[in-house]
Parts: sequence; C-alpha cells; structure tokens
Amino acid sequence: MKKFLYVVAAAGLTASLSSCLNDDEHYVDFKNVGAIAEIPSSAFYGIEDARSYLQVAAATDSFDVNIASPNMPSQNTDVTVAIDPAALTAYNTQNGTNYQILPASLYKLLTPTVTVRAGTRLAPVAFQLNTTTLKFTDNYAVPFVLKSATNGVTVSSNYGTKIIAIKLRNNYEGTYQATGQFVHPTAGTRAINRSKTLNSIDANTSQTEYADLGGSGFLMWLRVNADNTVTIIPRGSTPTTVQTGTNSYNPATRTFTLSYQYAGAGGNRVITETIRRVN
Repeated sequence: MKKFLYVVAAAGLTASLSSCLNDDEHYVDFKNVGAIAEIPSSAFYGIEDARSYLQVAAATDSFDVNIASPNMPSQNTDVTVAIDPAALTAYNTQNGTNYQILPASLYKLLTPTVTVRAGTRLAPVAFQLNTTTLKFTDNYAVPFVLKSATNGVTVSSNYGTKIIAIKLRNNYEGTYQATGQFVHPTAGTRAINRSKTLNSIDANTSQTEYADLGGSGFLMWLRVNADNTVTIIPRGSTPTTVQTGTNSYNPATRTFTLSYQYAGAGGNRVITETIRRVN
C-alpha cells in the first residue's frame, strides 16, 4: 500500500512540474533574453565597495563590467562608463549615508570606454587616485555609472552603478596570524592561534582583537612609535591594560610582539602573543 502511495505521489508531482513548466502565463524563455551590461558588484543593494589605499600620488585600481546573456557574446561590445555625482546623491538618500564625492583633481577615469571581447564576458574599468592629501577621517567616494553599450546590449537599470568608498590605510593594515598564550589565574593556560585583521585608525595606529576575546567586544589599538615600540590602547569593552615585557614591531618581518595583562577575579590575565602579517 505504501509503495502504491509513493508511486501516485511521484506521478502527481511530475504532472504538477510539467504543468508549471508549460504554463504560458508564467513561462520565461531565457533563450530570448537579450544581453545586458552590468557591474557585478553594483550599489543596487545599498552596499558600497569600500577600498583602502596608501597615501600615494597615483594609485591605480579597477573593477569589472560584465555582459550577462544566455549565450557567450559572439561579438565585441563597447561599454561607456562615466563618473556621475547624481548617482552618489541618490545612493546617500536611499541608504542614509553621507559620502562626499572625491575632488575631481584627485581621480581619473583611465578607461571611459571598455571593450568586452567576443567569447568573453568581462572587461576591467581602470581608474587612478591621488591620495596624498587625504585624511583618515575623510568620507569620500567615487560613483561610477554605465552609460551605454554597443551592438544592441542594454545597460542594466539596477546593476549599472558602482559606489567605491575611498579610505586611507596605513602600512600595518592587513591579515595576520596570532600565536601565543592566555594565562588565566584559575582556569589555567590556553593557546592563542588565530587569524587577526588589523584595520587602520591613523598612519601609525591600527585596531584589532584583544587577545582572543573579540567575541566579548574586547578590542585594542596598536600604535607603532618612532622607535618601533608599541603602545596598546584598550578599546570597546576592554578593561584597563598593563603592558609587560616586550611590546614592539619588527618592520622587516612585519611582526608585532606583545605582552600585556588585565586584572580580574582571582588575579591577572596575562597574554603574550606574536602577530605576524600573512598578506
């Protein structure tokens, strides 16, 4: 009896799916959809592309334009790109942000027209930035907009805008591997072996996780002094911290060596860790 019911259910499901697939009202023949020029990581969902740069006179960067189509493009397509302040105004209004457009003297669109070659889908849009006069507290962005495309390709109305937020980064920003130990006065010693990210605060200061307690809101700023000693500044929920032993930065190996502690019930929690850059 159960076997019979399974057969009936499967048959019904097959009929239902067949009916849906052939329902003219809801059927979409994707073979007849035209080609669309788009920016894969567009600003449509209210997400800007935050990128960080060192203070340099000419930082060259890029993003991709994509030709979306049922079949691989069989001919070259030229796509025109522009920087449009109105797009940034609209983005700010829609998302509650307050980005200012980067002054025109500080950016250059190197490829206002890009060619997506036949047999491919992507082409890079290149631009150049001058970040020498920027400050770490600036809130600049550059709004890129697809304007037109050749050979009957339609520019996407939803995915044709890209907002790139321009932030400064210092020489210490990046991904690191932390190793060491956390000595608890009553719970004993546990190993620290985890990936950490350092984010820029200013030219000499970066923020990262405190010991292995980032999940508890414990953060710290690491300030590299002129003699490569390091000052630890508690942030977030981190309690008062006392530096002990060696706290320094080695620029040759891009490694922080830290020794610090904080007080708690039962005694001090003592942390020693080495944070080495991996990218």
